[in-house]
Amino acid sequence: MKKVLFTLLAFALSVAACYAQKGNNQIGIGGEINFPLGNGYNDIYNPGIGGNLKGLYGIGDAGQLTLTAGYNSFSGKSSSQFGDQTLSLIPIQAGYRYNLKSGLYGEGQAGLGILTTKVTGYSASQTNFAGAINVGYLFKGFDIGVKYYTEFDVFSSFAVRLAYNIPLGDKK
Repeated sequence: MKKVLFTLLAFALSVAACYAQKGNNQIGIGGEINFPLGNGYNDIYNPGIGGNLKGLYGIGDAGQLTLTAGYNSFSGKSSSQFGDQTLSLIPIQAGYRYNLKSGLYGEGQAGLGILTTKVTGYSASQTNFAGAINVGYLFKGFDIGVKYYTEFDVFSSFAVRLAYNIPLGDKK
């Protein structure tokens, strides 16, 4: 895990040092509603709520490199035997977003997901490789999108996200 985080950090720093192209730099602050899918998670847990912070580093006129970290919490369904259990998800992902002039965008991401299950007197955590595909629409700084997130055979979810992107200035 340390090697992956070091590689992501080295990549982000090397890209930050390149000023050969112009681009749009932003920080996005958002909230999302997450719906667990498959592997029984959708039977055990209610939809989760959470938030995330996304750095967007402009490359060229339409592209942005992204680095996202977030937190989502899912409570157990009272109708199941796991009603007093909670599941937390911390995704840390790097990606690339392509923005169309119409405001639509597509983004692919890869990184790590940290899943933690908690119940009174017990806690277990695991870290897995994760990927995500996002599509959305940008309008006057607001970012409305949907995301399919997966840790492959461990955990998957579908999320709806609303964020606000704060401009950090364009590179010349």
